[in-house]
Amino acid sequence: MLSDLTIKEYLEKTAGKNAVPAGGSASALSAALAASLTEKIANLIASKQENEDAKAEMEEISERMNALREEFTQCIDRDVEACQELAKAYKMPEETEDDKKDRDEQIQKSILIAAMRPFDVAEMAVLMMDFIFEVAKQADKMTITDVCAAMSLARSAVFGSSLITKENILQLKSKGIVIELTKKSDDFQKLAFQKEQELLDWIRK
Repeated sequence: MLSDLTIKEYLEKTAGKNAVPAGGSASALSAALAASLTEKIANLIASKQENEDAKAEMEEISERMNALREEFTQCIDRDVEACQELAKAYKMPEETEDDKKDRDEQIQKSILIAAMRPFDVAEMAVLMMDFIFEVAKQADKMTITDVCAAMSLARSAVFGSSLITKENILQLKSKGIVIELTKKSDDFQKLAFQKEQELLDWIRK
């Protein structure tokens, strides 16, 4: 399990000669880091907040980020598992017509799963960016830079995951699914850029 490795071990595996872990796993890690950093900042703000409503809001966001952190961490391994299943599908026998049909069906199924793993990361990361912005509204000068780092990590996760999804689905035969996922992935990228820019504009005011 990649999620059980030390940071150094994970980086060494990513830099290695094997096909995985690669971009999908790295994007999930980026999202997990964004959630972790946001959780930390929300907890710090809550511990110093005298307004009960504002404190409760930060505590709720902290809990949400904790749950997302766990989900993104699992996505690090899910992406690798999906890629491995796709590799197995390509190695299936194709001696008979039935073999070829079974192989083709399994490949298409595995491609879709491999595409949806990063797609899920992008979708969750886009939603997370709204909570990062809410944390920014209560952050002080000491923590606002950490909020910006969290937002940047989230945006990176969205862009990386969306690009991987769009690349993977090109192998699908269902053009309807390709068109739908491509559009949604493009929308995720646009939203991620807008949300990060909104935060930066808000800070500069």
